[in-house]
Amino acid sequence: MTDTNPYEQLAAVLDTIPNGFPAAKDGAHLRILEWIFTSEEAALTSQLKLRGETSEEIATRINRPEEEIETLLDIMNSKGQINSWMSKSAGRRKYGLMPFVVGIYEEQLNRMDEEFAQIVEPYVDHEFKKISAGEPVIFQVIPVNQSINAELEIHPYQKAEQMIESSSSWGVRECICKKQKYLIGEPCSYPTTVCLVLSPRKENAFDDHELTKSITKEESLKLLKESEDAGLVHCTYNVQENFTYICNCCVCCCGVLRGIESLGKPREFIKTDFVMTVDADLCTGCESCLERCQFGALSIPEDVCVVDPERCIGCGVCAIVCPETAMEIIKSESPEKPASPENQIDWMTQRAISRDVDPSDLL
Repeated sequence: MTDTNPYEQLAAVLDTIPNGFPAAKDGAHLRILEWIFTSEEAALTSQLKLRGETSEEIATRINRPEEEIETLLDIMNSKGQINSWMSKSAGRRKYGLMPFVVGIYEEQLNRMDEEFAQIVEPYVDHEFKKISAGEPVIFQVIPVNQSINAELEIHPYQKAEQMIESSSSWGVRECICKKQKYLIGEPCSYPTTVCLVLSPRKENAFDDHELTKSITKEESLKLLKESEDAGLVHCTYNVQENFTYICNCCVCCCGVLRGIESLGKPREFIKTDFVMTVDADLCTGCESCLERCQFGALSIPEDVCVVDPERCIGCGVCAIVCPETAMEIIKSESPEKPASPENQIDWMTQRAISRDVDPSDLL
């Protein structure tokens, strides 16, 4: 370790993770870390590895007493600062570094107060779009099943219901983005406890989880339907397997969507293989769909709804309120947006290459 400020050191490490942690010109990124971590916690976190190690392995590598290290690691894990899991191969707990987004930030759900919400607001407003716009993008949009033609062939990883059906455990938690906006005096008009958490293989994974309420598969499917009825956008990790969450998002709160919505062509900054179409013979120009679109992709210049393909992200929430069933999602794959990476490792590898970062020291 050098004599570098521990928060600057940690910020540099987090930005080396493929997800990224861009520095803010006003130092907001450091103020965020100062709120989340003590200087001792920041210093230790910056020495962890993404792969995870036992407390004995960490203590040996950084030349500190294991008992002292393990106590601090357990405190840090309870504060949502690091990753931790029981390793069958090691026969004991491992501790690892995790990205700021999706990771450390979301794990501050129970700790977040008005002070932290105010500190993080400018960073979410300005820097999240840099994280969102990298390639491969973090989010992929999952279209509302009801808005898709039954004859349209789509991949299992493009069906929210299929993700839920194939999981082994299900949970729900309050949306940290909506909580953050509420705490700064900008409450969301949409439902707020709508973040679905999934475990691909482990049963009863959320039974004793502090942030996540364990629910059944049936309750998960019901919450998914309620979210789309409310007009929320289904988003998940931009991979093809082992899904761990389905966010039900809005542009007023979501750190990712609010960033890309402000850009001229939001479709370019999110993974989607779909776009909305309108049957001009069926559309009556009733305007039922207009306020459902959070991206301003719909207009009725004359008597028929028109879709702006550069702003439409193919979520489908507009179609389900059309009284004439004049709206339908079609596939619109683009060579500029290759297929989603197969898994998280593939995603991180591609993102590291596109950002020209080398995370090998963290592995």
